[in-house]
Amino acid sequence: MSSRGSSAEPSGVRAIERTLTELLALDREIVELQYVRRSDALERAREAVVRLSEVGSPQGILDRAAEELGTSSQFDRVLISEVVDRSLRPRAIWAGEEQTEADLALEQLRRASIPLDYPLIEEEVASRPRVELASVPALRSRAAAPLARVLKWTSYVVAALSVQGNTVGLLHADAEASGRQLDELDAEVMGHFSEGLAGVFERAVLRETLKRHRAELQSAVKWMSGRLDQLAAEATNGGLLPGAPAQAHRPSDSTLVDALTPRELEVLSLLARGQTNLAIARTLMVREGTVKYHVKNILRKLGATSRADAVSRYVRATDASVAR
Repeated sequence: MSSRGSSAEPSGVRAIERTLTELLALDREIVELQYVRRSDALERAREAVVRLSEVGSPQGILDRAAEELGTSSQFDRVLISEVVDRSLRPRAIWAGEEQTEADLALEQLRRASIPLDYPLIEEEVASRPRVELASVPALRSRAAAPLARVLKWTSYVVAALSVQGNTVGLLHADAEASGRQLDELDAEVMGHFSEGLAGVFERAVLRETLKRHRAELQSAVKWMSGRLDQLAAEATNGGLLPGAPAQAHRPSDSTLVDALTPRELEVLSLLARGQTNLAIARTLMVREGTVKYHVKNILRKLGATSRADAVSRYVRATDASVAR
C-alpha cells in the first residue's frame, strides 16, 4: 500500500507542476497581448495626430479630428464639439458605415441647447481638463441629456481639448454599435489623442496668427506710405487753400475703413455689435491679447479716440457705402 501511495504522489505533484506552468505561460501570454494591444492603439493615435498636423488650418483640423480618431481606434462613433460661451456646439461626427444616420443625429444636436452647467460630467471635464469614462445609467442627471438621448448612449468616454489652459472643445466617443465595453485603454487612447490634437491645433492657430500679423504689418506700411505720399503732394501744391478748414483735407471715414485688413474689419464689425474683447476672441477663436492688438491698430488707422469713436466712423462709412 505504501509503495503504491509513494509512486502516485510524485505523479500528482508533476501534474500540478505542469498545470501551474501552463497557467504561468497563459498569464504571460495575456500580459503580452495586453501590451501589444496598448502599444498598437497608442501608436495609431499618434499617427492620427501626425496626419492632422499636415492639415494646416485650425478649422480644417477640427473638421477632420473626429474622422481621424475614429478610423485609428476601436470606437464606433466620435463626436467633436466646440465650447462657446459655456455651451457645447457639436461640430463634426464620425461613425464609419453608419455615417448617414450619424449626420442626421449631428443636425439634431446642432439645433439643441447644451449648456455646460453643474452637475454635468461635461462641465467638470471642461472646467478641469481630463478624460472620463462615463456610464449613463450611473450618471443619471450628470449626463448631458441631448447627447445621451440623440446618440442613445449607455456609456462613453469624454476628453477636453485644452489650449493654453482654456478648454475650447470636447471629444466624445462610444462603442454602442459593436456592444463593446469601454475600458481604461479607451480612456488612455482618448487622452493621448486629445493632448496631441490640442498641440496641433495650437500650433496651427499660432501660424495663422503670425501670417495675419504679417499681412497687417504690410497693410500698415502700405497705408503709411500712401499717407506720406499724400502729405508730400499737398506740400508740393502749396498745402491748404486760403480760408479752407483743416478738415477739408482729412481722409473720409470710408477711405480710412478701406485701409483696414479683413481681420480688422471682422473685429470692428463685432465691436459695432457691442461685443467685448473676450467675446470677440471666442467668436474668432483667437486669444484676447490678439483682439486687443487688432483694436489698437483699428483706432490708430481710423484716427479714433475710443472704441465708440471707431464704431461711429465705421457706421458712417457703411452708411455712405450703402448710399452710393
